[in-house]
Amino acid sequence: MSTRSVLAALMLLCGLASSAGVTFKFSAGTIDAGALKTRMENNVSALLSEINRAGSTGADLNLSSINMEPAAKTRLTALWEDARFVCDKSTNISKCLNDFQGYQVRAIPITMKPVDAASYDQSLSRELTISMNKSGVITGVRPAWELKEDVAKIMTNSNGVADARQRREILKWVEDFRCYYNERNIKALNQVYSDDALIITGSVVTQRKVQGDGGVRMEQKVNYTVQSKQQYIAKLQNIFKRNRRINVEFDHISVVMHGSKENIYGVTLHQKWQTNSYKDEGWLFLLWDFNDPEHPQIHVRTWQPDQIVAQGEVFTLDDFFIP
Repeated sequence: MSTRSVLAALMLLCGLASSAGVTFKFSAGTIDAGALKTRMENNVSALLSEINRAGSTGADLNLSSINMEPAAKTRLTALWEDARFVCDKSTNISKCLNDFQGYQVRAIPITMKPVDAASYDQSLSRELTISMNKSGVITGVRPAWELKEDVAKIMTNSNGVADARQRREILKWVEDFRCYYNERNIKALNQVYSDDALIITGSVVTQRKVQGDGGVRMEQKVNYTVQSKQQYIAKLQNIFKRNRRINVEFDHISVVMHGSKENIYGVTLHQKWQTNSYKDEGWLFLLWDFNDPEHPQIHVRTWQPDQIVAQGEVFTLDDFFIP
């Protein structure tokens, strides 16, 4: 066989290896053996195998044979348009975590393959999180937080088993919340905000102020705009129509449980927002209500530029009356 033929054969073998099937198994003792366990393991294995096939060849995802909710397929396909990835290991083992909707697996190592590599400013080595309902159908697929220190602190500060479970649920929902913007998923955003949600956006305005000696001093003041949910969603729809690409990232998160109201949490996030023509950085505060654990809602969303927070003017749970 010629040298050229040998090289061609090796390249073919490498290509086959990169798109080979991926196996997933639950860690021993984290879920009872049975038909549901086997069905979920096979389902996740099929999904990861398809991700590797498409990610290694640059192809579109074919999710027709994967047991996923239609909305989850739509969201993963939308994510795939901007950020593709491959699973790093051919065999993956992860704990089975229980959440309010069903089950969750985390810490599946992936390597990101962003379509627009020049504007991608995150780590290429990430972890994948997959959620399933109580029947084992996949309901969500998302790259997990890179904020491992913040996440560890959030879980360490939990007050008992119930609060720890709630905090893990919050992390999952906030991961989804970020993805809703990246995917331009107006339907999901409309559902996650309560009908009476309060939307507050702060902006810094620079003004000229004439002093007593005739000199001029530039002063900065904060203007706040208050919107209803309906106004905010309508504005988002226009933003989504005008921009082919929207990238929202969080690089800090903290979670505070309300002192007297059960299932109410304040979540503070540092957000980076970028579209085709605009970008900013600032701090989000979200007041989450988990009284309906399968359909939690946001009652308050505030955004403040970095300058405001640097001056100590940051919204917290204490700023809002909760009936």
